[in-house]
Amino acid sequence: MKRQKKGSLINTACLLATVCLFLGVITSCTRYLPEVPGVPGDTLTVRKYYVDSTGNDSSDGLSPATAWRTLNKVNSVTFSPGDNILFKRGCSWTGTLSIKNAGTATARIVFGAYGTGAKPRITGNNSTLAAVMIQNPKYLTFENFEISHPRAVRPPDISLCGIYVALSENGAYPGVVIRNNDIHDVEGMPIFNRHMQAGIFVRSNVAQGYLDSLLIEGNNLERCSSRGILMGDGSNKDTGYYNNHVVIRNNTINQTALEGIIVYTAKNVLVEHNKVFNAGAYTLGVDMNIVLAGLWGRGKNMTIQYNEVAYTRLTNPVPYESMDSEAFDIDLSTPGYTIIQYNYSHDNQGGFFLHMGDPGPDFTYGIVRYNISQNDGNGFEHRVFELHGHPNGKVVPISVYNNTFYNDTKIGVLDRAGGAGVHPGIAFHNNIFYAPQFRFDDPENIGYDHNLYYTGMKAAGDVNAVTADPLLQAAGTGADGMTTLLGYQLKAGSPAIAAGVLVMDNGGRDFFGNPVSATLPPAMGAHQRGN
Repeated sequence: MKRQKKGSLINTACLLATVCLFLGVITSCTRYLPEVPGVPGDTLTVRKYYVDSTGNDSSDGLSPATAWRTLNKVNSVTFSPGDNILFKRGCSWTGTLSIKNAGTATARIVFGAYGTGAKPRITGNNSTLAAVMIQNPKYLTFENFEISHPRAVRPPDISLCGIYVALSENGAYPGVVIRNNDIHDVEGMPIFNRHMQAGIFVRSNVAQGYLDSLLIEGNNLERCSSRGILMGDGSNKDTGYYNNHVVIRNNTINQTALEGIIVYTAKNVLVEHNKVFNAGAYTLGVDMNIVLAGLWGRGKNMTIQYNEVAYTRLTNPVPYESMDSEAFDIDLSTPGYTIIQYNYSHDNQGGFFLHMGDPGPDFTYGIVRYNISQNDGNGFEHRVFELHGHPNGKVVPISVYNNTFYNDTKIGVLDRAGGAGVHPGIAFHNNIFYAPQFRFDDPENIGYDHNLYYTGMKAAGDVNAVTADPLLQAAGTGADGMTTLLGYQLKAGSPAIAAGVLVMDNGGRDFFGNPVSATLPPAMGAHQRGN
């Protein structure tokens, strides 16, 4: 959209306000400015509607003094592009808020809050799948609510969601934003249907319907007895109709029964600056099926960066008790590339990284770089990496470089096939392995080059290995929070400095934000330091 000059825009806005006031249908006329990329256009608020738990559904809803009262009233109204529907802070409702309206690129629909105090609360009553149902949205923002969906009686096992974004018709659905919501105590049972429920669940129910420029940002999710954020449902779909340009950013997920964040049927995906704690912890006494990883996905061209994943539980029952529950995963049927970079992983019982073997014919490459892992894998054989074999010796290009792996007991790169699996295409270089003991399975097929090992034995075949103290500032002193990791920086005189092999396309920066040269040998590990 071509922008008007500032004066022209103000004049246009004032003229619009005058016309609207004359018609008696406006309470304010303000500009809504998107705060993030991927939410295009400016919005002129045409109407503001107010909802108060002490209001009156017979009123017009156009002022706080004439606010509506019930969810049923809001659900019955067809809103127009530019409308704001504002719920009073400190109030609560029980039932389902059903949103079926679409805005435009220049006039978004916004569901939000007004007043002071706690966020308006909506509690699901188990009669429907979700506390908030958003259907076929376009250019819509949903923000600043508290959402819960507890269940008072069990059994029966049922599927429940906090916010459910659903598509029922083919086509593109652009510009949806879900942000700054507090979602908690969503108590469906994943053993019933783990692919149909989450704190925030996004799903297309038709083959050719997809969201474009979806933003899920700044939400707090706690105690969700399935997933925290679930994109898609695990079913096969033509990648041409994947949800496109998906950003999942700055969310905090704590205590889920299964994964904290999982992404299916999406492409051009950015997952960054999220915290995922205690995946697998909120099971409500029910044995889960499989917690694959705290944060992972099968997205096409997916970047996972600047996240902290911690305390993922190893809760899988027999025969899967020795599998999964890592921080990250490159899974089966993963198209395109997956880049996992600048993340902090710690105390995940299953380990740091899961590779399920054959990601499928559309997989191009995986990169795992400039991450820090501390005490991952202590729930099962000190397994930091779980690697499943490649069928028929297929080469799967996954490059693991310039990471720092610390464990106070042992670091294991374990073959899930018990020695029978082969893993050509996986390569470790420029990493620091810091532990009293090591285990490196399948050294014949996995490449090791220019890694530093302290204090155990090096990997077989790593002819350029450094076996010395890397002189970290204070190894093992990381705590909760990305800012607690200065102990993983190199001291002056470290043997890791400039000892790595050159990587041309290296991301341009290290874990701490320091530049990484594209022409000079880097330091080993996640910290780039010059002499």
